[in-house]
Amino acid sequence: MDTGPAPEEIRQALLTEHGAAGLRLAHKEGSLVPVLRALRELHHLSLGEARLVAADLQAAGLVGTPMEIAYLAQGLRVRSVAVVITSSG
Repeated sequence: MDTGPAPEEIRQALLTEHGAAGLRLAHKEGSLVPVLRALRELHHLSLGEARLVAADLQAAGLVGTPMEIAYLAQGLRVRSVAVVITSSG
C-alpha cells in the first residue's frame, strides 16, 4: 500500500470538499524523540526534516487534508504522543 502524498490536484479537491484539518502536540514541553521517530518512519524524512516538522507541531501545528492529519495523528498516538486535531470544515 502506497502511503505517499496524494497528487496535488487530489489534495486540493479534498480540501475544497472537506476543508482543512490541523494537528498540534497536546504538550509542548514533552520529549520530541518519539515525535521525530514517528515522523521519520511515517514520512521517510531525514532527521533535519523531521526536526523542522516537529518544531511546527510544537508551535502553530500542521495543516492538511483530514486524512493526512488523521494518518499522522494515529502514527503519533501509537508512539504515546498526545496530539490535538482541529477542523475547519
